[in-house]
Amino acid sequence: MSTIFLSQPFEQFEIYNIFTFLAMAPGWVFFVFMPTNYEFYLVVVTFILLIPLFHNNDDHVLSVFLPKSYKLLPWRLVSRKLQLVLEKFYIFIFELIYQQVGFLGQQFIPLFFTLFSFIILANVIGLVPYSFTLTSHIMLTFTLSFSVFIGLTLLAIVMQPNFFALFIPRGVPSGLIPFLFVIEIISYVSRTFSLAIRLFANMMSGHVLLHIMTGFCAYLFNNFGVIGKLVYLIPFVLIVAIIGLEIGIAFLQAYVFCVLVSIYLSDVYSLGH
Repeated sequence: MSTIFLSQPFEQFEIYNIFTFLAMAPGWVFFVFMPTNYEFYLVVVTFILLIPLFHNNDDHVLSVFLPKSYKLLPWRLVSRKLQLVLEKFYIFIFELIYQQVGFLGQQFIPLFFTLFSFIILANVIGLVPYSFTLTSHIMLTFTLSFSVFIGLTLLAIVMQPNFFALFIPRGVPSGLIPFLFVIEIISYVSRTFSLAIRLFANMMSGHVLLHIMTGFCAYLFNNFGVIGKLVYLIPFVLIVAIIGLEIGIAFLQAYVFCVLVSIYLSDVYSLGH
């Protein structure tokens, strides 16, 4: 008999309740707690992001399970271990912003640092077998892109009194201005959807491809005897290559997302077209 863990490629993206907790008395329900797999992995990613805030002051060893040793990052002058990694990561984010915005973007480093870290963690955790990929859901990617879009738009209105000049190309005949203005508004709003769909589509398509290939390997291995057990090695090698590619895509998509946001941020200061 063949053994296939998931009958459909899109089953891995289903959101379901992990368990249900009821706090109740006879005739009364005081509290209902029904966490989903989506909420669970969202908490996991957030928790991992917060881990660097807590460490042992003596030897810089993470002390998540030792509450008495929780300290708020008293970094030393000589970088060691986790601090060195975070400093390298900080420099990477700084250079990413500086290339697009210059020194004006320094105040937004915490935003990009958090955004980049969250997307990478969500992407990489999703590659763990039997886990859940947060960024394969359009509701999460759209929430990220829409939040950034609203923030940048409000910032542009505050920073640039002539913000709407961004939507009027220079040297255009006055009769075409209303028509082009509408087109530019649509193009500006579409940034939100392009950011969300790009990340969502890349992560979902990669996981679907991996599911199809692993299902094909399992089918060959279980239904074609000795020949199947030999032939299945060919798609298995391909699966390993795809997993390596997906790890690269996980980092690339986080990088592309932040680069595009930094480009949109540069428009806030330059009103570039």
